[in-house]
Amino acid sequence: MAHLGITLYTPATHPDLASIAAGKFPGLTSHVWCTEDAIGDHEVDAGVRNIVDQLASPLTFRCQVYLRVRSPEVMIDLLRHDLSRVHGFILPKIHDGNLRSYMDLLPEGHKVQLTLETREALSEHRMMVLRDLIFQEAWQGRVEGLRIGGNDLMNVLGVRRAPGRTLYEGPLERVISMLLGIFRPYGFLLSSPVYEVFSDLVTLAREIQQDLEYGLSGKTIIHPVQLPTVVQGYRVLQHELDEARAILAPDAPAVFKMNGRMCEPATHRRWAQDIIDRAALYGHMPPSPGEALHYQPASAS
Repeated sequence: MAHLGITLYTPATHPDLASIAAGKFPGLTSHVWCTEDAIGDHEVDAGVRNIVDQLASPLTFRCQVYLRVRSPEVMIDLLRHDLSRVHGFILPKIHDGNLRSYMDLLPEGHKVQLTLETREALSEHRMMVLRDLIFQEAWQGRVEGLRIGGNDLMNVLGVRRAPGRTLYEGPLERVISMLLGIFRPYGFLLSSPVYEVFSDLVTLAREIQQDLEYGLSGKTIIHPVQLPTVVQGYRVLQHELDEARAILAPDAPAVFKMNGRMCEPATHRRWAQDIIDRAALYGHMPPSPGEALHYQPASAS
């Protein structure tokens, strides 16, 4: 699956972790039980105990469950317990200097997603070193994706995102473009940060469309009210699905026109596969009236 999907972070101390993972919010792909910034230092032990208790629930988990660990020490503490119902780990504040301390602990059968949220993530050089380290140690098969920690990166810059403005209308646009250029061509998926103004669904909807245009492959939400907007944004338009199927067809011409634009399987194949994957996860919908691709200019009088 070439999509990281929709992820909800919940404090590890929350009493309803199991019920959320069991499908309390339809459409949610991944549920992260967080022992890091979502809880205080004094709550870590209670969070670990709650995780163990929630994993023993008789409920069937419909989301993939991830544990966001606070530190290698917390990871060691969690690994003392049965984590067979856990899909993987979210590693915080990752850079080339600390990744090994987590990867050396990672048990077989578990994946990791790396959160890029420290000042190193603002450095093109350090991110290239991180990418090369992953390949050098043959960890790429265990790294499912990279999560861009928007709020933490804003904190590094000493700013806060203004309500009504998407990620691409502020200082992180360059960072996102840089991270995509370093990791995406090498097979890594990147997930978009949260939009913390959960009451503003209009801006969230705009941001999702921009996420997809930039090639990000998942969205993190902080409140269930955001979920329907993200699900709707990930649905594929029928004409996009038709184009994707035509591009991936074994007998597709080298170049052909469809819906008023050029289709070239040699250069559009990855886009087409992403459309197919998204449609399988979230479905598709008919194009909206007046959509740009179907615009027909008036004939000259």
